This record gives sequence, structure tokens and C-alpha cells, in this order.
Amino acid sequence: MNYTDDRSSAVAEMAEYLDNYRFGLKMIEINRYEKEYFMGRDNRDVGGGAIGEDDEAYIKAKMFEIKRFVTSLPPDDRKLFLYYHYIRCETVERCAELLKISRRSAYRLKRRTLEYAAIKYRSFSKKEYDL
Repeated sequence: MNYTDDRSSAVAEMAEYLDNYRFGLKMIEINRYEKEYFMGRDNRDVGGGAIGEDDEAYIKAKMFEIKRFVTSLPPDDRKLFLYYHYIRCETVERCAELLKISRRSAYRLKRRTLEYAAIKYRSFSKKEYDL
């Protein structure tokens, strides 16, 4: 495995890690919907909803960790891109509009931002475990 393979795998892992925020949002929305509209019906779970209360707490904690990582980065376009694209769930095209750059530049920024975030996450997670 060479340096570029290592970088691309780190970028893919970071993208997957950040996408967990969107997944968490969807799971919580689904759970709210099920509780609101199907609470009186036969539910498999004791508490009702798609996910149990323990699972929902875990998902929220994971989302909090991701959001805290993004907000811990120094202020620049990379941080804004991560915030808008992964936390606010905006498309890359919409992020380009918000950052006042072209779509092509936004896709390049996404790639560079994920590389940057992968490097920064190593030191961020190291601080977490040192506490």
C-alpha cells in the first residue's frame, strides 16, 4: 500500500465518520415519526419507535461528538464546508452557493477538507483518550 492509497482510505473513513451525523438525524426523525403516528398500535419495542431509548441516547452522543469535532476546528472555509455539508445536511452545490465559490471548487474543497479533517481528527481523538 502506498501513500495515496493510505490517504484515500483516510478520506473515505472520515467521510463515513461525518456521514454518521446525517444517519443519526434520520434515525431520530424516523423514531419521532413512529412515536407520533404509531404509538397506540402494536409495537415490538417496549418504548415504541424504531429505536429504543438507549440506542437514541447513543446516537445523540455520537452526533454530539461529531459536531464537537467540527466546531473544534479553526475558522476557515474548510470548517464552514464541514458544518454546512455534514451537520446542516446541505448539498455540495448549496455549500458552493453559501461559500460563494463555483461547484467545481466546492468539490475540490470537499476533497481537501476531508483530508484535513482526517489529520485533525487523529489529534482530536488522542486528546479525548488522554483525558
